[in-house]
Amino acid sequence: MKTHDAYSTHRSAIVGVELLLLIAAGGGVWWTWQASTPTASNQQAAPTRTDKMPAASHPQPAPSQSQAAVSPQLTKPSASLNRPQTRDLQPESYWLKVDGQRISLVPHRIALNAAVSSEQALMEGIINLLANPTGGDRSSAIPVGTRLLSLRMAPEGIYVNLSREFSQGGGSSSMIYRVAQILYTVTSLDPTANVYLSVEGQFLNEKHPLGGEGLILRQPLTRQQFAKDFSLS
Repeated sequence: MKTHDAYSTHRSAIVGVELLLLIAAGGGVWWTWQASTPTASNQQAAPTRTDKMPAASHPQPAPSQSQAAVSPQLTKPSASLNRPQTRDLQPESYWLKVDGQRISLVPHRIALNAAVSSEQALMEGIINLLANPTGGDRSSAIPVGTRLLSLRMAPEGIYVNLSREFSQGGGSSSMIYRVAQILYTVTSLDPTANVYLSVEGQFLNEKHPLGGEGLILRQPLTRQQFAKDFSLS
């Protein structure tokens, strides 16, 4: 019995030592894992570095596979987002085409040699309309010598100021179509735009009709309203 009891005691002591070693080893692994894994509180409390030290003096550990899986992927903005958006501006000047008793407005595209603003493009369209000679299938009701004094784009519409020659000569039909030529040319980039038309700085309206025939205009002018008022096709 003594031999059996001694053997049992000796075996229990060995098992106890083995359990202590196992716990110690496991505890060491657990402690090492806990020490190497940053907690959320530690990450939040970590101060932000403001010193400008070389990147080589502060090597950063590579992210683990689990961290890389949840890290947001930042995409570098495309260069096109930072580049000013441009578009080709192709204004049109409007001429008259006479076919028997029928008169129609015919657009003629203006070729611009360089990138310009919308305001400059419309000025080119008006200048082309006033300067180019008629001929072939193109006619104009605008009196010779008419000059563009100013053109300005504003949020409420486009302001056009012409010289006094614009109001001289011709009957009511000529007055209607010369206004139509200016209106359609100025709205060639935006057919829905409002136009405020002046001669020598004076708005053309009920109190100041255009020319000797007294053509009364409702300002602002629009393509839709003008075509309805004067039965333009």
